[in-house]
Amino acid sequence: MTASFAEQVQFFIKRRNLPVEQLATLANLSRKTLYRWVNGEVESPRHWYQIVSLGKALRLNVDEVNQLLWVTKNPAFHELKELARYEYELELLDEFSGIAPVSDQIPRPQVRFEPWATLEAPAGAMRPDSPFYIERTADGQLLQQISRQGTTTTIQAGRQTGKTSLLMHAIHAVQHPGRKVIYLDFQLIDSSSLNDLASLLQFLSEATAEQLDLEWDLVDNYWQGARNPANTFNRFLQREVLQRFDEQILLAIDEADLLLDSEYKKHFFALLRAWDSRRAFDASWRKLNLVMVISTHPYLLIDDVNLSPFNVGLTIQIKDFTLQQVADLNQRHGSPLQPDEIPDLVALVGGHPYLVRQAFYTLVSEGLSLAELQAAAGSPEGPFGKHLLFYAHSLKKSPSLLAAFQQVLRESKAPDESLLERLSAVGLIQQQQESWKARCGLYEQFFSRQMA
Repeated sequence: MTASFAEQVQFFIKRRNLPVEQLATLANLSRKTLYRWVNGEVESPRHWYQIVSLGKALRLNVDEVNQLLWVTKNPAFHELKELARYEYELELLDEFSGIAPVSDQIPRPQVRFEPWATLEAPAGAMRPDSPFYIERTADGQLLQQISRQGTTTTIQAGRQTGKTSLLMHAIHAVQHPGRKVIYLDFQLIDSSSLNDLASLLQFLSEATAEQLDLEWDLVDNYWQGARNPANTFNRFLQREVLQRFDEQILLAIDEADLLLDSEYKKHFFALLRAWDSRRAFDASWRKLNLVMVISTHPYLLIDDVNLSPFNVGLTIQIKDFTLQQVADLNQRHGSPLQPDEIPDLVALVGGHPYLVRQAFYTLVSEGLSLAELQAAAGSPEGPFGKHLLFYAHSLKKSPSLLAAFQQVLRESKAPDESLLERLSAVGLIQQQQESWKARCGLYEQFFSRQMA
């Protein structure tokens, strides 16, 4: 008889000899989620990504991960690359493939990890206590917003600019017994829950109940036979969250623009806008602070300004690192560059947060000189290759955007203002006086070569 998902997870945890709390941190899972898996309360996780992430943390081999994927009715590991829709999923699959599995015969001791004591690879959100986290003006703006009552805040910037790190840093700063936090990462929503508005809102209700330790029966009672998804979700939030708890509620929606291609995105964002109106006459809704994180231009998500949640409250646009902040990061990495070399690095990568951190990580971890980094920078196999190829593949899917970007590189302009705004919103270009340029020398070098 095949062991159940819970039985297999229990076996692998016992073999690895890690406490569940530590394993949850390593696998980027909530403790409650992992405890529910171990206790057999969940037959199948919501997304294959969670299973592979757990396998990576447990240092399983491919056959063992395939056992977990098979028993949870997911495709085999070798098929997942075809299903991966996002770069972070591909990165996880690549990272897992490069991990040496543990031996069944060797007991694994408990280890206290202090990852900040060593170099941090710039992947994913940074821990709030990371010594490499650089505070910017946006940190103060967000902290002020979520410390007040009844606010709506949008964090807008291109990919890999530190949006989620900014959010996590602020959440960490305001977490105390007088505040409840609900964090919803739209990257982790399974495809079936994105089919329609009702499926999405039911998923969000379940995720909210899980994070606030509410009974699951409460959610089922609301959604059985529900006719109007928006009204049902609002009723659930008001009765089971806002009226149940005395604390302030912070609802953070990360990667909200993953709904860009959905047919119901207008209805979802109009629902969020309606909460702002409710605050005017219902005190319970003033307990709710909403933060949305997006990487694209708001009008692509909802074009009706009267229904958009993005034109109420505050929009925080994350700025690039300044020359002084890049110099600060250089010191925090042990000063791999001389002070007079820092302007040359900025000429290459600008102040782009990910590119700057990846540059310093590469300089230190591989012992490169700045000249060697510059020589390898534009290669698809180089330190910035995955980042550059993501944009290259994305542009190929949008011929009009690709054509506009190519014209910017050639002539410093584009015929359509809306295309310029989109290229700017995703972080590929920036305006310099009356003309538009590639955001940094690396982009100009790489994409000019692609055009040739």
